[in-house]
Amino acid sequence: MKTKSTVLTKEERDILILGTLHGQHLSNAEIGQRLGMSVNKVKTLIHQACIKLGAHNKNEAVVSAVKRGAISLTEFFSLDELAELFCSASPDMLRRIAQLVRQEVEHGQAPEGNEQIICTERTQDSILTKRERDVLILASRGLTNKEIADRLCLANGTVRVFLNRAWTKLGASNRAEAVILALKQREIGVDEIASLNEIVQYFAPSGAESVEKIAQLLDQKLEQGRIRTGS
Repeated sequence: MKTKSTVLTKEERDILILGTLHGQHLSNAEIGQRLGMSVNKVKTLIHQACIKLGAHNKNEAVVSAVKRGAISLTEFFSLDELAELFCSASPDMLRRIAQLVRQEVEHGQAPEGNEQIICTERTQDSILTKRERDVLILASRGLTNKEIADRLCLANGTVRVFLNRAWTKLGASNRAEAVILALKQREIGVDEIASLNEIVQYFAPSGAESVEKIAQLLDQKLEQGRIRTGS
């Protein structure tokens, strides 16, 4: 999956992975402390990675690196954590994704344009308002506050207010963590933040077997939930 134009150095990969590991979204100073390097070097390496990946910032670089196969999703999250993030999708849908990943890796066949991710309904007792969800979903797609404001015909300050309210309700401290928590709590679904083709691209570096294991874990979680509720 890696190509010469998108190959990252070990240090560049380490910084991008550590910067969003398990949704921690560490600052440049915290990354530098963990890797034993100066903040300026961290900034330089992030800049280099962004140039290689055609990204404007660290978050965009991470998404681009995953899409291009330079970094695998399983380097950010354990399979159990991925099962929690994909809780809105059914195990059968994940098995379909595994099949598409295998086709992509072995034959370079992308999903059909009209095929979509099928997700379960969101929880009825949602803690986010519709506008808070709308803003968070657009933020998860990498849009800036200004781009979100233009898309929803809102003021920049209003977008910040909605994002801050969503973070507070979810117990998050930044966008990345808010999206992860919203997925886990079924406030938003994976189908709302990524297309099926994008999901396949994200998982291609990890392989179809990883997706199948996630489906098995999700099966187990659903069964445990049925046992707890007695249904």
